[in-house]
Amino acid sequence: MPAVALISDLVMQSQVSGAAVRAGVSLRIAGSGDALLAQAESVRPRLVILDLSHPTIDPGQFVPRLKSIIPAGGTVLAFGPHVHKGLLSAAADAGCDLVISRGQFHAQMQEILERFAG
Repeated sequence: MPAVALISDLVMQSQVSGAAVRAGVSLRIAGSGDALLAQAESVRPRLVILDLSHPTIDPGQFVPRLKSIIPAGGTVLAFGPHVHKGLLSAAADAGCDLVISRGQFHAQMQEILERFAG
């Protein structure tokens, strides 16, 4: 199952990559919003993981562009700091399918990736 991600924290990138390998998910990590869009267009992922802390992301503008690229039924999962409620709400309003706090994502990433792998 192909997936793409935009994650600003190198430690989190490593953790997500490891969880993806264990789940059997082919994960590509992009370095910018534009790179993520290009990868999404190329790979046609079933799952996109979006770190709302990434400096190149404005959910209101970015998510609709992303949703127009990924296949029907594809999921955009966004995560961000729990203290940035406005950012999390903006992601949900922009069309993200699942919006959770960074802590929730960290705690559930293996389960989430396994769910999408199957």
